[in-house]
Amino acid sequence: MLQNILSIIFYVIFILDALLGVVGLMLNKKARLNQAFFGICLSISSLNYVFAIVNSLNVVDDVLIWGWVAIFAPMMILLPVSAFAYNINKLRILGPKEANQKQNFSDILSTDTHSTFVRYIALVYFSISVLILFKSFVFPTVLWEDMIFSTVLVIIGLIMFGLSLSDLAIIVQDRILMVMMAFSIPFTMFWFMNDRLGNIIWITPLTCLMMTIIFKRKKMFWVVSVATLATGMALWLIVPEQIVYVGTLDYLGRLILYAIAIILAAFSNKTYIARLKQNEQQVGFQKMIASITTNFVSVTRANFNDKVWDLLRSSGGLINADRAFIGIFSEDMKNIRYTHEWLGETIGTDWSKIGKNEKYRLLTMPWHIKKLLDNDIILLPSGDILTAEELAEKEIMNQLKIKAVSCIPIQGRDCIIGFIRYDQIRSGGAWRIDDLELLKVLANILADAFEKTETERKINQMAYYDPLTNLPNRVLFKDRLEQALALAKRRGKLIGVIFLDLDGFKEVNDTLGHNWGDQLLNQIGKRLSAGVRKYDTVARFGGDEFLIMVPQLSQLEDLVEIAEKIMTVFKQPVLIEEQEVYVNASSGIAVFPEDGENVNMLIKNADLAMYAAKKSGKGQIAFCSEDMKNRVLEKMSMTNSLYRAQERNELHLHYQPQVSTVAKEIIGFEALLRWNHPTLGAVSPTVFIPIAERTGLINSIGEWVLLTACAQNKAWQDAGFKPVPMGVNLSLEQFRNANLENIIKKCLAETGLEPKYLELEITEGIAMKESGDVTRCLRELKAIGVSISIDDFGTEFSSLSRLKDLPVDRLKIDMQFIQGISVNAKDESIITVMINLAKRLGLKVIAEGVETAVQLGFLRAENCDEIQGYYYFKPLSSDEIEKNNFELFTKK
Repeated sequence: MLQNILSIIFYVIFILDALLGVVGLMLNKKARLNQAFFGICLSISSLNYVFAIVNSLNVVDDVLIWGWVAIFAPMMILLPVSAFAYNINKLRILGPKEANQKQNFSDILSTDTHSTFVRYIALVYFSISVLILFKSFVFPTVLWEDMIFSTVLVIIGLIMFGLSLSDLAIIVQDRILMVMMAFSIPFTMFWFMNDRLGNIIWITPLTCLMMTIIFKRKKMFWVVSVATLATGMALWLIVPEQIVYVGTLDYLGRLILYAIAIILAAFSNKTYIARLKQNEQQVGFQKMIASITTNFVSVTRANFNDKVWDLLRSSGGLINADRAFIGIFSEDMKNIRYTHEWLGETIGTDWSKIGKNEKYRLLTMPWHIKKLLDNDIILLPSGDILTAEELAEKEIMNQLKIKAVSCIPIQGRDCIIGFIRYDQIRSGGAWRIDDLELLKVLANILADAFEKTETERKINQMAYYDPLTNLPNRVLFKDRLEQALALAKRRGKLIGVIFLDLDGFKEVNDTLGHNWGDQLLNQIGKRLSAGVRKYDTVARFGGDEFLIMVPQLSQLEDLVEIAEKIMTVFKQPVLIEEQEVYVNASSGIAVFPEDGENVNMLIKNADLAMYAAKKSGKGQIAFCSEDMKNRVLEKMSMTNSLYRAQERNELHLHYQPQVSTVAKEIIGFEALLRWNHPTLGAVSPTVFIPIAERTGLINSIGEWVLLTACAQNKAWQDAGFKPVPMGVNLSLEQFRNANLENIIKKCLAETGLEPKYLELEITEGIAMKESGDVTRCLRELKAIGVSISIDDFGTEFSSLSRLKDLPVDRLKIDMQFIQGISVNAKDESIITVMINLAKRLGLKVIAEGVETAVQLGFLRAENCDEIQGYYYFKPLSSDEIEKNNFELFTKK
């Protein structure tokens, strides 16, 4: 009996040593220390096995046995038991691997439960091998033969245990398991076919068949089924009849096998239920992802924060996280900025990161950040498993009392832009890498949403902000003013609109360059923004113009104070590239509701006031007034009417005769444009000519004047009147027309008037321009055959050197000098000089605005050639000239 006990003890030590050696080798096959440990364990295991067999054969006496046991048995037992306990507790050889592998959700067993299940099967083999040995205490048996059988089971168990720790593919492991089970069935059944255990061991094939269902391998099922049927048929043929004795010990054996089957069934049931829960969780994941994907289709900058919070809430709740937040890397990749956060209801707001730790330095979590930048998912189920490389992360987890952490990188277009992080602060369900792989879809959704909102921001920036100054542009300004008007109407408040224009900005561009001009505008924009209230709006209207909205005013005095404060920004010079630049501005102010109740009216009136400020000396502030608005309305009405005047035949010509001071006869006419407005009556040329020049109508009107005057002159000549020149004024806009020469030729050709009877009058301002184009154009006109005169001579700054080079025929002395005759001696002296100068240059002289005999006498005395004025004739219509048949304008 003692020998049997010792044999069994050493046999168990043999199993533990062999198992320990296999585990030690499989955990790290390449480590020399593990290989040495494996060799030692197998050596001790072999010695124990040999001793167990030898002792079971009764070839060693009791004295030797007890002496050997006394010396070596404690060491042999202590080594495998302590080492095996260490591996179980620390290396978790009986537990699942870390959830770091993907799995197929259609399988019942996941990767980790597969390994665990195989280890449990191996332990069943180990347990049966030991239980078989205890048969010697109950039934008469040959111990060494039972040890041979148990050894085979132990080898099968070791192979299975080694598979669970190996790197072999699951399908390869299952094929090896299939062979082991297929071998176990006939081996076990044939070994005990003549033994009392034969009536118990028949449950083995059924247990193997049940396990094939768990593994979900068709081939394994059919191979085990065939092995079971073949073994059963073989036993039938070998032992067709058998008398079975069933006693208490047999029932005990059955109960033990039932217990083993129940344990395997319980594990299978637990695994199957866990798989159902995982599948249910996967369905929940898919529904959540579908919902969030649909929700994010309509994401905009306005609803982005709400949708991101909903994403964190849904995903965090689904995986039993206590906190979820998003971190975004800075552009220099040195900091993390937390942008969105969700907190579970059970942990409270004390755990919030937002607002407490706005930024974390990346250097505080080197391993963490490296993994994220490598686009790897981070799963830390516990801070205890972190290595020395991850010490910083471990300290942070312990300091913040975080149980588990998972991080999913957010991949942008070119790089990792941030991450989603989930924390477990309370104990919760274990996370698996498959869950996080599904959550990576959310990271992709977030990346698309970030890109979409960033694109929207850029488009919004381009649409509503000035690219140079980053100030709101006129579109955004009008929108904000529209909203402010609606609020002011409800609350009865005032709104001020300040239209500000830089004085002398063109000179800065022309002298210093456009780059400096851009820098100046940029700095002025910043100063203006800094000088207003936080709810005021400064916008760049265009060019060197700025608009400022001052809402929510209770009294006008507040607006005056704000406007004066704004103007102080121009008292200090602007520093551009270490050079000081001084610039001033003029401001016009319109006030709601006095100066307009809509956006466009307020801006228009502020602009109107700004121009009034410029006229009053620049650098001024002017409020819009009723007089300004009335003048603008009149000008607008006049402009609109002038556009239709020509087609309505409201324009006509009067002709003022020009008289020779010597012969006292008409020697020419000047065509003068008149407008007979249907409601205003006769409109002065000093009113509508500037409007025509500003709107460009002067070109079409001037061509009509030319054609009409030439036609009239030709008609008088055809009627028998003496041929005389017809003078027609050319404006600056007409003179700038590159097609002027062709227009004159066309008018002469259409009317048949000889060129010598057409005189073109240009102002002194045009004639004195320092440009070769002016001289060239005058020479081209002169080449046609027309004569040229300088009108209003003496009113501008004439250059004598320019005058001698111009191809002109006459000088017309302006009437302001004529009216000074007999009144101002200086005017008389100037007239005398101008007449003498013209005579010296070979030019004719005509005086405009002669109205008295004294004026006429003085001009005759100074040898002025011709006069024009009311003393002889006022401007007359063609009908009046033909009707009166003037004595000095006789027929040939």
